[in-house]
Amino acid sequence: MIQAKRSHLAASSPLGLVALLLGLLYPVLSSRAENACPFCSAASQTLRQESLSMDAVAIASLVTDGRVDIDGNATFVVERVLRGESLLETGQKVEANYFGPGKTQKKFLLLGVDPRNLVWSSPLPLSADAEKYIEQIQKLPEDPIARLDFYQKHFEHPDSLLARDSYDEFALAPYEDVKKLKSKMDREQLMDWIRDPSISPDRKRLYYTMLGICGTPADAVEFESMIRSSDPDKRAGLDALIAAYLMLKGADGLKLIDEQFLANRKASYPDVYASVMALRFHGTESQVIPKESILGSMRNLLAAPDLADLVIPDLARWGDWTQIDRLCELFKSANDDNSWVRVPVVNYLRACPLPEAKERLAELEKIDPKAVKRASTFFPIPAPATDKKDSPKDAVPAPKPGQGAPAGSSSNWKPAGRPNSIVAWNAQSPSSESSTSFESAAGLRLTDGQIGVFALSDSDFSSDSAVAQAMPEDVFLLNSRIIFSVLTCSLGACGLTLWLIST
Repeated sequence: MIQAKRSHLAASSPLGLVALLLGLLYPVLSSRAENACPFCSAASQTLRQESLSMDAVAIASLVTDGRVDIDGNATFVVERVLRGESLLETGQKVEANYFGPGKTQKKFLLLGVDPRNLVWSSPLPLSADAEKYIEQIQKLPEDPIARLDFYQKHFEHPDSLLARDSYDEFALAPYEDVKKLKSKMDREQLMDWIRDPSISPDRKRLYYTMLGICGTPADAVEFESMIRSSDPDKRAGLDALIAAYLMLKGADGLKLIDEQFLANRKASYPDVYASVMALRFHGTESQVIPKESILGSMRNLLAAPDLADLVIPDLARWGDWTQIDRLCELFKSANDDNSWVRVPVVNYLRACPLPEAKERLAELEKIDPKAVKRASTFFPIPAPATDKKDSPKDAVPAPKPGQGAPAGSSSNWKPAGRPNSIVAWNAQSPSSESSTSFESAAGLRLTDGQIGVFALSDSDFSSDSAVAQAMPEDVFLLNSRIIFSVLTCSLGACGLTLWLIST
């Protein structure tokens, strides 16, 4: 099962390689807000977002013309103008494509663009509650906390449109804003929802995230029983469940997570991955657990060659350089069943500022030069370099070469610099004398440990190693978009060719 998830198998075909490279570019091209709810995924634009992007928004009713079912152009009469009063007026008739019954008492939401000649989207039928909801969101204040307070009242509304839209608003909201809503959260209602097996895991992830903010020690006891349970319904949304449990228990809760998943070689891959995601959340979004304690739990996976690549990128971007010997042994002992671990190990050494790392990298290149070449060609480097603009609270000195965290400081030690910044690109072989790691001046974030998840096959790929430089973020993004466009066109050409052959 673990082997099946490795993307290096995809590189056995051209389309697999294209899909892999698209995956590498996804974190850069994704438009999602960096700090949005960490365990939620919005299904679409929210109604508020759609309304703000339109020139005209109106509530209208269908004009009956004798047709039983309509599957084309239909006439609607505007009953209320919610946006674009200068373009539209009450009582005005408009034409829009509509597919549905020819006679209905429901009102419809109309969204129009192009002020010169309004073009209308497909009318959205509204229940009485949805009609009221649409009007209310047009008048919501700018204050994000007041908006979120309004949306949380519609989480499990019987009208799926309202329930989905309110969830999406939270999924897109910055986690810092969600935390400010603490005093307005209904803890008992949230607990009832996570106990309900009929509620989807996606929604439970949001409720767990909120309970991590407003929950109590008693809730942590119940969360522990859920984590230990073998009932899949009770463990739905496990990543957010673990994160919420650790928010309430702090570092003391890591013992359970290590025992159940990270140090348990019988744990399933999805459970281990959920645990890593929860720890990654605490390492980036929360100050509840010291970073060194999180790293200590993650190091458990270094004893499992099939899983080590999940955490090696985190060790690098959080500046844990105490594992050089252990990772080099992983590289040397890797076989055909877990060879993907070699690229993350190389990237770890490329990012490491210690002189020892360069020496060890040259040693590993003699064993598997292709792995080193792939790492330097296709993958950016997490670079927790010293930031001259660090604020006083972050001004904790980095450990000296060969040392770990400062003695006696496990409760407050943090690697110096920005742990989430990355080097844009470095095409030169890392063993070269002139190879150097640079930190992106823009502090471009590396999300979800992408450099450790993706690994190409052992096929040799040519690369120009004559030039080695770290590109500024804007150049990196420009080149990424160019590559993305080229790959998209290639996919389209392949699809067209297959279609022509089949016909």
